[in-house]
Amino acid sequence: MFPLDNKGSGRVDKGPSKADLIEKLIGSETKAELLMFFHENPESTDTVEGIANKIRRAPKEIDRDVSDLVELGLLKEVRTVSFDKARDQELQREISKRLISPPSADETERPSSREMTGIGIVDELLPEGYPSTSVVLVMGDPATGKTTLLTQLVVESLRKDRNVVYASLDDFPDSVRESMRMMGIDPQKYEVEGRRRLVFIDCYSFLVGVKSKEQYSEDPQRLSDLSIVVSKALSESRDPSNTLLAMDSLTTLLQRSGVRPSFDFLHTLVAKIRSCKASCVTSLSRKAFHPAIIAAIQDKVDGVIEMKAEDTKEGFARYIRVPKMKGARHVTAWTPYNRDPGLGLIMPTSSGLQS
Repeated sequence: MFPLDNKGSGRVDKGPSKADLIEKLIGSETKAELLMFFHENPESTDTVEGIANKIRRAPKEIDRDVSDLVELGLLKEVRTVSFDKARDQELQREISKRLISPPSADETERPSSREMTGIGIVDELLPEGYPSTSVVLVMGDPATGKTTLLTQLVVESLRKDRNVVYASLDDFPDSVRESMRMMGIDPQKYEVEGRRRLVFIDCYSFLVGVKSKEQYSEDPQRLSDLSIVVSKALSESRDPSNTLLAMDSLTTLLQRSGVRPSFDFLHTLVAKIRSCKASCVTSLSRKAFHPAIIAAIQDKVDGVIEMKAEDTKEGFARYIRVPKMKGARHVTAWTPYNRDPGLGLIMPTSSGLQS
C-alpha cells in the first residue's frame, strides 16, 4: 500500500450526523470485525493480507473497508495498517457527547404511559416514571449488577401482575428462578398451567450442549428461529400489551451470531415489541465491544440504563445513570448504589460504598 497523509481527513467535529458516523464505522460486518480486532489489539500493525488472515477473511473482503477506515482517519496507512489510539479516543468522545446530547423533539413528544418500577434507585433516576411501552438497554461494566437489575425488573413486573417472557442466554432458567426466590418471590407460583404469567425461552442449554426442559428453547445462533420463538411466546401471553420481555444478554447474541445479524435481529425485535405494545429490557457488557458498536445499539433502543464500577481509596464503588429514555424525564448524572443478592440494587449505605 502507498503512504497516505490523513491529517484532518474524516474529522467528525464539523460534519456527519451521529447516524452517518456510525454507518461509516460499522457499515458492514467486516468493518465491525476490524473495529473489534483493533480495539482488542490496539498496538497491531500489519499488512491488509496479515490482518485479513487474523480475522479469517480474504484480503479482497476487507480491502474496501480498510480504505474507508483510513479515509475516516481511524487507521493510518503507510505500508502497513495500524490502529490510531488517539483517533479512537477522539471518536469515542465524539460519540459519547452526541449520545448524551439533549433529546430531539420526536423523542420528547413521543406519547407514553409511565409507571414507577418499584426499584428505589431506578425510580430516583426516572422521577416521572418508567415508560410502560419501551425497549431498554441495561449496559455496564462487569460486576456492576446488570443481571441483578434485570432480575429485579422481572420480579417487580410480576408483583405488578404483568406477564414476563424471559430469554435466558447466559445461564440456565433454573438459576434465574433461584435468583428470583432470593428476591422474595416463588417463580413456580407464576408458572401454573392455565394461569401462567412467567415463561422462559432457554437459549443457554443449546450453548452448553444440554437438552432443555423448558416449553420454549432455541439455539441463539439461529436468529430467524429465535425471532419466531420470541413472537410465539409473546403472542401466547394472556395480554401481550401487559408483557415484559427480558433478554440476558445481548452480549452473547453479538458474540455468537455476529454484529450485523444481531443488529437485524434487534431491529426486528424492537418493531415487534412496539407493534404489540409490550416492553423489553436487555443487558449488554459495554467493555466487550467498540464504542461505535455500543452507540449503534443505543440508537436502536428507547432507553439506556448505564452502570459502572470504580476502585477508590474507600473501597469498591458502583454508579448508575440514565443517559437516554424516550418519553420520560431522566437523570443523566452518575448516582451511587449498592448491590445485594436478596434485595437487588439499593440506595447506598451511609458510607456510599460496598466492599
